[in-house]
Parts: sequence; structure tokens; C-alpha cells
Amino acid sequence: MAIDLSTPEGRSNYLNDKLSDLINGVDSTYGNLIFDELLKRIDKTIKDFNSEMEIVFDELKVNEKKRQSMLLKLKKQKSPDEENQEDKEKKEWEEKLLNLYGKDNSSSSTDESSNSNKEEGK
Repeated sequence: MAIDLSTPEGRSNYLNDKLSDLINGVDSTYGNLIFDELLKRIDKTIKDFNSEMEIVFDELKVNEKKRQSMLLKLKKQKSPDEENQEDKEKKEWEEKLLNLYGKDNSSSSTDESSNSNKEEGK
């Protein structure tokens, strides 16, 4: 038998079943009025708890969305290590380019200057 605590009737039936054994002594002494008041208070407590939990879960959802968006922003941003690595790679390429073109220019200018020196010596 399934217990339905989502409806007031289901909660009331569940509480009546569980509390009837405990309340037998109270019922004979104080009567049904106390039993009914107890059920009302328990039901109110459950409603308050459910509403508070809904608020908490709504706040959790909002906070999770904020956390996810911040996580995406952080993933998109480059870390200092990644930036340093990129700078290092850029410097390596710049050096390679300078070596390639710098050697051609310096070697051709060195060849030209050595050729001009040889011609002057003649």
C-alpha cells in the first residue's frame, strides 16, 4: 500500500494510522479535541517544512545556475600558466623567424661586405 504524503488527505490518513496507537492513552484522558488539535499542528508543521524546503531548493537552483555561469567564464579565461606558455611559444616562433630571415640578411650582407673587402684588396 503506497503512502501519499503529497496531499493533505494522504498525510492525515498516515498520521491517523501512526498516531492512533500512541494517542490511545491520551484519547481516553483528554478526548478527541486534543487529538484533532495535534493532527492540525502536525499538518501545519509539515506544510511549513515543505514551503521552507521549496524556498531552499529554489535558492539552490539559482545558486547552481550562477555557479555554472561562473565556471564557464573561468573556463573561457586563460590561466596565467596558459598565457605564459603562449607567450613562450610566440617568442620561440619569433626567434625562429628572426634566425631564418636574420641569417639570410646578415649572411648576404656579410657576403657582400666580404666581397667588397676582397675587391678593395685587389
